[in-house]
Amino acid sequence: MKKNVSLIAEMCRMHYLDNLSQNEISSNLRISKSAVSRLLKEARDKGIITFHIKDYEDRLSSLEGKLEQSFKLKEAVVVSDEGIISEKSLKEKVAKAAAILLQRRIRENDTIAVSWGTTLIEVAKALNPPSYLNIDIVPLLGGIDITGRDIHSNEIARRVSEIFKGKYYVLNAPVFVSNLQIKEAFEKEKSIKAVIDKAKSADIAVVGIGSPKESSTMIKRGYFSIKEFAKLTDKGVVGDICTNFYDIKGNTIKFSLHNKMIGLGLKELKRIPIVIGVACGEDKQEAILGALRGGYVNIIVTNKKVAEYLINSK
Repeated sequence: MKKNVSLIAEMCRMHYLDNLSQNEISSNLRISKSAVSRLLKEARDKGIITFHIKDYEDRLSSLEGKLEQSFKLKEAVVVSDEGIISEKSLKEKVAKAAAILLQRRIRENDTIAVSWGTTLIEVAKALNPPSYLNIDIVPLLGGIDITGRDIHSNEIARRVSEIFKGKYYVLNAPVFVSNLQIKEAFEKEKSIKAVIDKAKSADIAVVGIGSPKESSTMIKRGYFSIKEFAKLTDKGVVGDICTNFYDIKGNTIKFSLHNKMIGLGLKELKRIPIVIGVACGEDKQEAILGALRGGYVNIIVTNKKVAEYLINSK
């Protein structure tokens, strides 16, 4: 019973608030129509939930619906800004909402691909699944260097697998290498190619969204200098996913750096059926907008002020 509560909550939101049919819910949540019908009936008959659904009591459904419609998303999760006292508390609140979403979306035997960053590590910390699942967790990009090891894709994959009691893979390569020749040599290595191929075939990807600001984790952790990031801004870069850069319209912008990165590109990411973007705060507004316009994520988890900006900027 316990493991169905979040799933039932989402079904009721979709059915009673968003007016989706049982067929639409079945397709969206990847479960049979008969299961949808049975669980909705169970919710009514046994009083498992009411229309005031606990998992979503701090979510703003009107903004979620507008975001979903504006950017043709599978789902949007928007949390209120009430009670936020710092950037850290906002990030933790959004991460918790993303963790609840991920727990509801994951199915037995799924492969989950994860990126890196401070927001993603907060998502991992917030996970509290009601049951264990036989799932595989795989990194979307390399990360074996000393800098920022605690927020690398490999570390996040390990943490998530530990929580679900699943299996995780390690991409034994750095985020960046010295030149294209070394990159090609790495990617031909059998063990590395197997992990990259596994990521490409993932059922769900969870990614952070970066921006070329002084507050960026890439600057704080020493991957780039402020001067180097300024050059990106001059070229029109507003954001990145897995260190793949793009402009405000969602167009990819390639630099020599792209030829040194070990991991998935944006075209490969878009082939994954469900890509959940998790990001919040005014510094990330343009980065999130570019990601949505480019179609790099089809589910977004963010906060109220950012959602309002996105809707007004469409």
